Order: sequence, then C-alpha cells, then structure tokens
Amino acid sequence: MAKGALEILIILLAPLSALAQSSSYVYAIAGPVVVPQSAFTRWNGNFVHVAGGGEGRITDRFALGGEAGVLIPVTNDEAITTGLLSATPAFHFNPRESRSKFDPFVGGGASVLLGAGGAACAIHYGGGMNYWFKPRVGFRCEVS
Repeated sequence: MAKGALEILIILLAPLSALAQSSSYVYAIAGPVVVPQSAFTRWNGNFVHVAGGGEGRITDRFALGGEAGVLIPVTNDEAITTGLLSATPAFHFNPRESRSKFDPFVGGGASVLLGAGGAACAIHYGGGMNYWFKPRVGFRCEVS
C-alpha cells in the first residue's frame, strides 16, 4: 500500500512546476502535533511531525500542494511512527503578483497515514502564512 500511495503523491506533484513555474516552491518542516483523546482515534498524544513538500499556484490565488512526512510519537507508548502523505488545495489571500512579504493562506485536503499495520485516510484543514525574505526564500508558519 505504501508504494501505491507514494506513486499517487508523485503523480500529484509532478505537474506543479509546469502549472506554476514562477509561483512554486518546496519546503521542509518540523513541529509538534497534538492529537486529543477521542472515541474516533487510538493515535492520541503528542507527536513530532517532520516532512517536506511543495506548492504551486494554478491560478492567481489558488494553489495545489503535496507533502510527505513522518509522525513520531512522543507521549503515547502504544503509538507507532507513522508515515503521512497529503494533497492540499489552498487559497492565498494575496494575488500571485503581489509584492507583499506576507502571504496568508487557508487550505485543506486528504491525507493517508501509513503504518506497519496498514493505512488510514484522513482529512486536514487549516491556515497559515508565508513570510518572504526575498523571492523564493521565506518562512512558513501553519496551523492545521
């Protein structure tokens, strides 16, 4: 199953450079993830999320992105390290050609969690901001 999900992610990401050559970028992230206890998940607790991804504008304000990473459990002894693949359409509040250093956005999409016991589908949504130090070099802050 993991090989098939990786192939789907590659197919989703491959056209990005052709669709949005002047407004595409790649990124690397690391940060905390908190999953609350609920009746719907056994993956509760604190995790560290390490990933890489990319995004490209397909219109003036809409973009398509993808991400591949890993969730590493910190507080849940029963949780296992899990792979995570995501595809994310996003809306940017500033137009593509805006000269603003601040680039706020919202997005959401589908994810696949890959573990030793199989795979599970999930949805995600959130928002954030890119701060551009210069073209194609910036800082991304996101909550989802």
